[in-house]
Amino acid sequence: MVDSSPVSVTAEPLGGRYQLGEVIGRGGMASVYTAKDLNLGRNVALKLFAPQSADPDELRRQEAEIELLATLNHPSLVTLFDAGTDTRIPNEPRPFLTMELVDGQDLRTRIRHSPLPLDELAVVGAGIADALAYVHGLGIVHRDIKPANILLVPVRPGEPLRPKLTDFGIARIINGTRLTATGTMVGTAAYLSPEQARGADLGPASDIYSLGLVLLECLKGDVEYPGSAVESAVARLHRAPAIPDAVPAEWARLIRAMTALDPLDRPSAAELETALRLALVSPGSLPGPLKEESTRVLPAPPSRPPRPPQTRAGAAETRHLNLPATETLPAQPTRRPALSRGTAWFSRTRLRTRLALILALAAVLAAGAAIAATLSAPEPPTVIPYPAVSGQLGDHLHDLEKSVEP
Repeated sequence: MVDSSPVSVTAEPLGGRYQLGEVIGRGGMASVYTAKDLNLGRNVALKLFAPQSADPDELRRQEAEIELLATLNHPSLVTLFDAGTDTRIPNEPRPFLTMELVDGQDLRTRIRHSPLPLDELAVVGAGIADALAYVHGLGIVHRDIKPANILLVPVRPGEPLRPKLTDFGIARIINGTRLTATGTMVGTAAYLSPEQARGADLGPASDIYSLGLVLLECLKGDVEYPGSAVESAVARLHRAPAIPDAVPAEWARLIRAMTALDPLDRPSAAELETALRLALVSPGSLPGPLKEESTRVLPAPPSRPPRPPQTRAGAAETRHLNLPATETLPAQPTRRPALSRGTAWFSRTRLRTRLALILALAAVLAAGAAIAATLSAPEPPTVIPYPAVSGQLGDHLHDLEKSVEP
């Protein structure tokens, strides 16, 4: 074990900087100590891993936690200060992390005391959902959401404790290199998602399912799927979580959505945070509604080969209607215009008949032209009569009129 080192070695400052104190947590891969940062004069939490083994997967897992934690910065996540390797014991190098020391209890201890009231549950749920929305946006899945990894930090007297998510020891990058072998079940059995229990690929929805079980445990005070690791993991594949009748309908609906068997039916962390933020200001501490159904991204249909160009010229062309390659439809007869049919009849008549038709057509055309010329000819001018004048002047006017007549 990590804390079984000789007292003389344990008393020696780690890395010449961190003076170890008491053990405040212990897991399968590491123990967590209180420590004093001698350079900065502050208290920190120091997570000291077990001696490095020859298993390359274990080494990558430890290195991955350090790299992940070093990139994260969020008020609902435990802050990483430093990382290194403890070389005080010869031939037993041990990676370590120094993080902010949270002065408070974890959620597991809080649940053992009593179930959480709805207003406190809303604070815890909204804070963790906010943290998950942040890490999921960076392509990280925590994979071990459980009450022991949620620390409760007092902010002000009389206010609910603020949650902080910790322990990314088995986190992985979405679509990145696996930190565990294919099919291996990693995480705490009581809070595994169904896809974790089956050893399938994981996504952000897996963390949502685990958080749903955590919120349900906060309401009930008991673990939903107790028993051995195998019994607990298999139980969720056969039955949905049992929500007590006393739980308000809004909370029951939210938890059912979070623990849906199909990951696509679960809300995202951002949607969950929005619903729980409404519970913080609701008189009954009730969450807001979620979408009726999450949007599913369907695969794109397979591309179809381009259709051959369609033409109408030629009676021998055929139409392709997804028939086998050797089958074609008979060519459709092409309609001929009426003018073509009249021309063919005229060519088949006798010469005398054709001459008579031509003369008749010419007569009709001549008559039409005459009628058109008559209609278009100008009318003769109207002769305006002059008033009668007697005497010699009248005779001269009469002679003038006669001289200009056509």
